[in-house]
Amino acid sequence: MKKMSYFSLFATIGLMLLTSSCANHLKMIERGQYDKAFYRSLDRIEGKKNKREKFVAYAEEAFQKANARDYGILQGLRWESDERSMREILYRIDLINKRQERVRSFLPLTDRSGYTAHFEFLDTRKWEEEASGNLFAIWMEEGDRLLEVARDGNKHAAREAYDLFARANNLRPGQPKVRERMDESLYLGTSRVYMSVSNSSHMIIPARLERSLTTINFSEFRHRWLDFSSTRRSDDDYHMDIEITNISISPERLIERIYDLSKDIEKEVKVPGTDSTTTQTETVYATITEITMTREAKINANIVIRDLFNRKVVHHEPVYSTYGFDNVINLYKGDRRALPSRMKTGGAIKFPNDEEMVWQAGELLKDKVLDYVRRFDL
Repeated sequence: MKKMSYFSLFATIGLMLLTSSCANHLKMIERGQYDKAFYRSLDRIEGKKNKREKFVAYAEEAFQKANARDYGILQGLRWESDERSMREILYRIDLINKRQERVRSFLPLTDRSGYTAHFEFLDTRKWEEEASGNLFAIWMEEGDRLLEVARDGNKHAAREAYDLFARANNLRPGQPKVRERMDESLYLGTSRVYMSVSNSSHMIIPARLERSLTTINFSEFRHRWLDFSSTRRSDDDYHMDIEITNISISPERLIERIYDLSKDIEKEVKVPGTDSTTTQTETVYATITEITMTREAKINANIVIRDLFNRKVVHHEPVYSTYGFDNVINLYKGDRRALPSRMKTGGAIKFPNDEEMVWQAGELLKDKVLDYVRRFDL
């Protein structure tokens, strides 16, 4: 009886799930969600030898209604010539093509009762050719208009023109005139920045630091419209100067701390006159001299960007970086066993020289410059 009851329960649950699934697919079609019903119906019968009648019928009906809807939209837009209409036409064509390609691998689609569903395919090639041609012409015409404005020095117009030419190139790749316009608009839209380092701090900065600051690798930004160089070029638009105004280096500081450590050590010793051993505890001692070495270098600077055409400062921001050297040396007297196992001992009391301190602070200053460049737009 229990087995029969379980069987009846599972059969009832299975029937309820199937009925619910069928009802959901039907509701999707009634609500106009044709593609959702179509793709889900195909997913339910994919790879199955005995295909359920309802899912085959839902796929057939949803396909017909979806294609009829999209074809009606295409007909309504056939006399339009604006960009929005052309994009809508291509969008609808893409829906039709994907839909037809999805069902193609099922054909002939026959359910388990022997009924073969009918799918009428639409030929969208002419529609697509006309719409893509019109859209290509729209983008090229607007791009040419903006390119003319860009030739008078408007970089934003050049960047907008580049985006339009890039779309046209993706739509119809391989046309030399499009590539030529992309190259020209890219050149006209790019801000070329000459970088330099000036020093008014009355301290000599290491030559390698100056080279490092003027050869910062900006490639990580993948910024199409900024081109940095440490060499002056005839077509530079801006001059970015890292003005080092002050360099300060603190004295070498030693802080000494002396403290004692002790530890109980257990060891096995032999009992005289016998073969047995016993455990004895020995306390060992050590005196630790902890030497903390500190030193600090700080660089203050201004990032100044000047427009080379009108000789005006367009960006100005103070920045600074601080490098701190810290090192701890432990010296001990006494029994090494009293020390913690992870304690490192010994070492020379040696500070980095002034040049190394300034170099390290300069490396941190590079990060500040990178953060600044991420935020500004030229």
